[in-house]
Amino acid sequence: MKIEKLTEDKLKITLTLDDLADRNIDLYSFMYNSPESQDLFWDAMNKAEEECGFNVDNSMIYVEASTSGGGNFTLIVTKTKEKPVVKFDLPESTSSKKGKIVLKRRTSEITAENNIFEFSSFDDICNYCKNINMSQVGKNTIYNFDNKYYLKASSLPPTMTILEYATLVKRPELFEAKLNEYGRAIISNNALQTVSKFFNKRKKRIK
Repeated sequence: MKIEKLTEDKLKITLTLDDLADRNIDLYSFMYNSPESQDLFWDAMNKAEEECGFNVDNSMIYVEASTSGGGNFTLIVTKTKEKPVVKFDLPESTSSKKGKIVLKRRTSEITAENNIFEFSSFDDICNYCKNINMSQVGKNTIYNFDNKYYLKASSLPPTMTILEYATLVKRPELFEAKLNEYGRAIISNNALQTVSKFFNKRKKRIK
């Protein structure tokens, strides 16, 4: 965890996947504001107060979250001189001991570059393909390893949709070597396009 005070009213918190793993939080749960992610957020805010003097008492807090290609997770926290409320624009979730936190997502922050995505089933891949624009999908491969499916792509549509069906793999550069050695590439070229074409066909009505 890295904390940087940008201005008197703005703070930058950088978390790694290891920081999340230490709390048994995956990226999907963090983005959708689990109670554990709220506790992690407030622990970071307490640390910011101790290290940087960044106190949010009697302030309104705005939080913007983003994810880098390397798997780091960044929170930009901005406070204003208003009543003490944490204000965001995602679906309502459980309350923490200090307030309700819902992360404000950028729809273009999860990128394919340097990342590998894990799908629990082939059906999850099919359902993902139904909800994306295939013209925005770059070269990609689907692997099978240890009864799960993994997607490696040069580019994907700039949305968070993939996190509804898959999770980010930790240390993707190391895991890719494991996939190449022990996994099996079940569709090597234009994998998502192939799935969309051959597995997501609409069934014809029987007259």
